[in-house]
Amino acid sequence: MGAPVVDITIVKGKTFEFAYRYAEDELVYLPITAMTSLAPVRLTITAHNIPDGWPITVSCVKNPEELNSDADGDEPYYFAKLVDADTIELNTVNATCWKTYTSGGLAVFRKPVDLTGYKARMWIKTRVGGDVLLKLDSDPATLPAGTIQIDTALSAFIPKLSAEATQLLTWSKGVYDFEAITPTGEVYAIAAISAVTVSDEVTQ
Repeated sequence: MGAPVVDITIVKGKTFEFAYRYAEDELVYLPITAMTSLAPVRLTITAHNIPDGWPITVSCVKNPEELNSDADGDEPYYFAKLVDADTIELNTVNATCWKTYTSGGLAVFRKPVDLTGYKARMWIKTRVGGDVLLKLDSDPATLPAGTIQIDTALSAFIPKLSAEATQLLTWSKGVYDFEAITPTGEVYAIAAISAVTVSDEVTQ
């Protein structure tokens, strides 16, 4: 599966922070055993290992059928809020007017990658092969302009630029890609070649 194009905007004078969640192509199918809250909906999924904020779909629930994800809708995914090891919350879902939950259903999601020992880097250039405008890296020894946090609990790479750093940016457009380096040295693209726009702030 190829890396996606992820265009980003950096606002001058504002802290920049963006999470890239990293998953395998393999799908995980876990049984739902209870719906313990109606508003917001909470689901019991034993030993789910779903990271907080992870996109999931719900399928095969007979009652209430409305709980099943709409693959063709505007929001085909739910974003699971982690409650505990056996419970997730679908914070945007209000089931108080639905039929009573009976049994069954599956939570389906792409398997999160264990990022222990990973490194990451992100370069912004004027164009492919052009001049370097900005470097972000998970290794502070490279003296990057911004850092990349590797959050193993969230299976996420999180590049960050301080408000002071973004205020000093003098360019308005560029391109970047984002690479992850495994503990054994393989390099994988997290984001394909994508656009970067720097915009001025309104509130200063």
